[in-house]
Amino acid sequence: MPIRPAPRTLIADALEAAADILLRLLRWFGGPATACAQRRHRHLASTTCLAGALLACPALAAPEEPVSSGIDQALCRLIDEAARGQGVPAAFLTRLIFQESSFRPGVTSPAGAQGVAQFMPGTARERGLLDPFDPEQAVPKAAHFLAELRQRFGNWGLAAAAYNGGPNRVASWLAGRGSLPFETENYVLSITGVAAETWAEDARAAANSDGRDRPARRATLDETSFCAATVVAIRAGSKPFELREAPFAPWGVQLAGNFSKARALASFQRASAKHRTIIAELQPMIIGTRLRSRGTRAFYRVRLPAATRTEATALCRRIQAQNGACVVLKS
Repeated sequence: MPIRPAPRTLIADALEAAADILLRLLRWFGGPATACAQRRHRHLASTTCLAGALLACPALAAPEEPVSSGIDQALCRLIDEAARGQGVPAAFLTRLIFQESSFRPGVTSPAGAQGVAQFMPGTARERGLLDPFDPEQAVPKAAHFLAELRQRFGNWGLAAAAYNGGPNRVASWLAGRGSLPFETENYVLSITGVAAETWAEDARAAANSDGRDRPARRATLDETSFCAATVVAIRAGSKPFELREAPFAPWGVQLAGNFSKARALASFQRASAKHRTIIAELQPMIIGTRLRSRGTRAFYRVRLPAATRTEATALCRRIQAQNGACVVLKS
């Protein structure tokens, strides 16, 4: 990160000390000893030191570019090329690689995953990846792997789930055997902006269709962006999706709640996918409150808004009629 400029008082003290040293050197080499001459030379010494400081310290003269910009540019070149070569949306590949390693080529996770694309050693061997810490090898291998996973599971969301949780685990989950880890659910939501369950519903609908084409869900909201623009958005803190919160309403139908806002939203999106004929495009209220008995952590509740208790009750009963879970609460 750029060097933070020093406080003004520290700079003044440093210049004063440097001026004293320069003045002593002038005396040593026969400089004038009168008080007036010393004042003139002290001013000259201070000015000289200030000029030298500005020339020798770019952080004080002009802001530096972030240290990571060179790494970002090099990785973005690799990502855009690999995405184009494998037919992977560049923004999707960028967000996945950044989610894996924050663009750190030399990182190793506590579980042993290695490099910018976080390949486990066994997976790296299976994929023919000789050096997971070499981005020029790892990024194309990651893109190729994701393209295969998308071909196998039907969409980019499930490809991301399989990349994180493993293809066999995702296959078992889709077959109704077992569940996805919370880490994988959060991973898919963070990258695509859509819950893993919603991607699974899309895959089931495509498998059960009558052969007519249906519009494919975009891998991310910024699917058409290239790597550089996506990295700027990530570093600025923007999300891969846009969830609009509904205005506050006096009553609500609660569908999800969790100390993790991401998990609460993921649960809501799963419920939304399951009851899409009822919930449709309704936007939720997200209410974060602190539970006195659970310390200072906020607990997030996701509710569908309703103007009256009667309206909320009717909506909840429709959801329950589809074997859904909900509760009517006053906001």
